[in-house]
Amino acid sequence: MRKKIVFVLAAAAMCRSLQANADVRPVPQDSVHCESHTDKELMFQPIDPTYHKGVLVTSPWNGNWFVSLQGGAGAFIGKPIGCADLFDRVQPSLSASIGKWFTPQIGTRIGYNGWRFKDCNLASGDYHHLHADLMYNVLGGQYAKKENPRWGIVPYIGLGLMYNPQNGQKPFAVSYGVQGQYRICKRLTVLLDIGNVSTFQGFDGYGNANRFGDNMFSVSAGLSFTIGRVGWKRAEDATPYIRQNEWLVEYASELTESNRRYAGQHDRDVRTLNELKKILEIEGLLEKYGRLFDNRENLSGVYPKNNYSGLNSLRARLRNRHWDGNSPLANDSLANCSGTAEPDASDNANLEDAQSGKSANVPDSTNANADSISSYNHSDCLAIIKSGNGCIGSPVCFFFEVGTAELTDRSQLVNLDELARVAKKYGLSVTVIGAADAATGTAVINDALSISRADYIATELVKRGLAVEHISKVGKGGISDYNPTEANRLTKVMLFIKR
Repeated sequence: MRKKIVFVLAAAAMCRSLQANADVRPVPQDSVHCESHTDKELMFQPIDPTYHKGVLVTSPWNGNWFVSLQGGAGAFIGKPIGCADLFDRVQPSLSASIGKWFTPQIGTRIGYNGWRFKDCNLASGDYHHLHADLMYNVLGGQYAKKENPRWGIVPYIGLGLMYNPQNGQKPFAVSYGVQGQYRICKRLTVLLDIGNVSTFQGFDGYGNANRFGDNMFSVSAGLSFTIGRVGWKRAEDATPYIRQNEWLVEYASELTESNRRYAGQHDRDVRTLNELKKILEIEGLLEKYGRLFDNRENLSGVYPKNNYSGLNSLRARLRNRHWDGNSPLANDSLANCSGTAEPDASDNANLEDAQSGKSANVPDSTNANADSISSYNHSDCLAIIKSGNGCIGSPVCFFFEVGTAELTDRSQLVNLDELARVAKKYGLSVTVIGAADAATGTAVINDALSISRADYIATELVKRGLAVEHISKVGKGGISDYNPTEANRLTKVMLFIKR
């Protein structure tokens, strides 16, 4: 009994599994995928700048220069001290300076201060002080948070020379102090300066000349004017730009690869179309299907143009090979010597059959072409063909790379296939005329090159089954018949009826 129950449960589970699999419908895989361009569009958008916290860019050479002018009072305190107190020694003073802030906190200046002073004996005199100071703005860090903070506290220290015109002393001096700043507007700042200058005791003519001891204490106020560029730029974070540039490089590589694939496909398509067009020209169907090739010409109009009208005319005459020259035609294939009628597949008549019919006078020209043939009536066309003096249609041209006997495009060989087939089928003779462009190379080189190109085409025709005795070769050397120069690097193939 237990075995039966286990068997029933197993069978039920299997049926349930099969039913679940049957309910799952196969999902067809679509070869067309939708690609979102939203992310790409965002990557092309300008990036809003982000800044490093608390980091500012160093001022450029033409930025944050200042000129200041101050006035106040100074008191000389020296050794010996003398008999008067500090206030008895107060005298007016002036100071001027020019400097530059390299960062919001660090700057330098070159300055002058001086005017009057009283020595230890209260004797009045003049003094002059030239100095260079290093400045440090304690509140300069505010620029990282605010664009232009108003307050500044600037301690400074510097070196210079003191000069006493009364006794000629020029001792070395150390200046130090603190300056308070309040910015009124973008370029104008109010200054309050409390400072001191220490020098050797012999400055006023009293005391030890080799020891420090004389001091010039001063308090002054004035204005500072900023010249050049004003303010500070925050340091931008370059990380977003680096990421964008890396993505652009990858995207450009993808586009380059896509363009390479599309260019290769386009090149293959063009070659295929060119071969199809040549086949249509040879078969006389280009006029019917030529609209499919609009704006797809590869060669400029100044190049010699292959024309198969004579060959098509020959086919039309073969279709009407029993025409007597006078009676109406069964069709209009001979209405023009450049017609495009296609011979029947069963038409294996030789060329003598095609020449039957009434002949007219033969024009006295050995270079008649399809255009000249079309100006004669039907009998004239047949007479030219019968005489063997007229080329059947325009020459078929093959173009070569400069200085070589290599074709610019191997797809041109499709013409040789058809020329050899037609020449063998109708027993035609072939004339191969090689040429080089006169603009490059010497006459000797061009002569040899033209013969080499003629030999190449002749050899290819022989490979296609055309007898050597039916081919004549000519080397014209360097020519300049066509424009551009590249069009003169060619070989012409002309079809004639064998005499």
